[in-house]
Amino acid sequence: MRRNIFVRMGKTDVSPVTGGADITIDMIDNFNTLDRGMNQLLERLFKLNVRPSECAIDLMIVATSVYAADTGVSRERYADDKWTRMINLSIPVSDPEIWDGVKSKLSAMLRFLTGDHWTFTFRPRPKGFEEIARLPEKLDLTDFTHVSLFSGGLDSLIGTIDLLAAGERPLLISHYWDGEASSAQRKLLDVLEARHGNAFESIRAYIGFRKTDFAEAGSDNNQRARSFLFYSLAILAADAVGSTEKVLIPENGLIALNVPMESLRLGSLSTRTAHPHFINSMSDLIGDLGIGATLENPYRFKTKGEMVAGCLDPNLLAELSLMSMSCSHPAQVRFESAAPQHCGRCVPCLIRRASLNSGLKIPDTTEYFLDDLHSNTLDSKSADGKNIRSFLFAADNLRRNPERARYLVLKPGPLDRSELDRYIDVYRRGMDEVSDLLKGVSATHGG
Repeated sequence: MRRNIFVRMGKTDVSPVTGGADITIDMIDNFNTLDRGMNQLLERLFKLNVRPSECAIDLMIVATSVYAADTGVSRERYADDKWTRMINLSIPVSDPEIWDGVKSKLSAMLRFLTGDHWTFTFRPRPKGFEEIARLPEKLDLTDFTHVSLFSGGLDSLIGTIDLLAAGERPLLISHYWDGEASSAQRKLLDVLEARHGNAFESIRAYIGFRKTDFAEAGSDNNQRARSFLFYSLAILAADAVGSTEKVLIPENGLIALNVPMESLRLGSLSTRTAHPHFINSMSDLIGDLGIGATLENPYRFKTKGEMVAGCLDPNLLAELSLMSMSCSHPAQVRFESAAPQHCGRCVPCLIRRASLNSGLKIPDTTEYFLDDLHSNTLDSKSADGKNIRSFLFAADNLRRNPERARYLVLKPGPLDRSELDRYIDVYRRGMDEVSDLLKGVSATHGG
């Protein structure tokens, strides 16, 4: 069942034709500025005396609209196969002709990222919103060397520590919606600022939608389109500042590749947040839009453990790693009467534990809900054992059939053939790290 979502820009915008919209989202607040946290991000940029292009602002609005649809339209209710949704978005932009020219690339990229079918209708922004960016009051004197994503996770922390230790001056861009991610970001940034002073700037964007915004549609918690929004915010910042166009996406190679652990669990490692094909697709999109930014994952050929071991300030990493948040759903342990924390059993938690186990010279003292992996035989039908048994299965299969690594790394999506051997190697090394963590761990398929 196709869901038609009409994105409206204030009272001067047109209204959807009768029956043409299942959901209408207004992106303008009562103060006649961009809503949903977007204006706060722009205000932070304006304070730096930088000005993004209108097309880069369009990208943020488009990405916010996609994020709204992704989190607001229930797969269970509106996907015929309980997974693949069909979503059409009507969005006002500064230049519909430019956006019409990238429709197919945008739809294909989001199809890869979320698994859904996306179609778009672009129309002109309404009167009064032709230009949203303000002229700076002063000259752009920014001296940023990079714009870098900062999620509050271990990888983005290492990326930031490495940049600062190398004498670079990054502009860190964060997106948050849940309290755990926000808390991790804030704590880490406070310590980094205390240590490095004004060697960096950070902008945190609180952009999201509540369940009540889509009461008629239900909700979906997969958030597979979040990376499109996250990248778009960083691209907007890079487009605005005059000193750099470099956007860094710090993510270890094992998570980035998203290799399935079992044949029926494609993409089970994570969403395709940093898959090379998604990064390349995003690069092509912004290139066609004429937006000034370049995307790179500098750690795509490193395992998480290698990122930990190679961190340029290991003492600071050892101190701050405890504050970072890697868990995919830290709040879910509330259902087991525990405060939000690392669950210790999801795929990101297991890869985190493996990386600290292999990369740090001191014990990992992170508090995990499932703290001791060896105390009991784990049931793969339970939350404790499901992902662990899958990892054990995948690692054993790789040991018995090492030649399958080439096939497996290509299964989630296309890769540059000139770099294929390096992706195969980082996959093998990453799986070895997790295998070392799980030595002696037992997980069975209970009755």
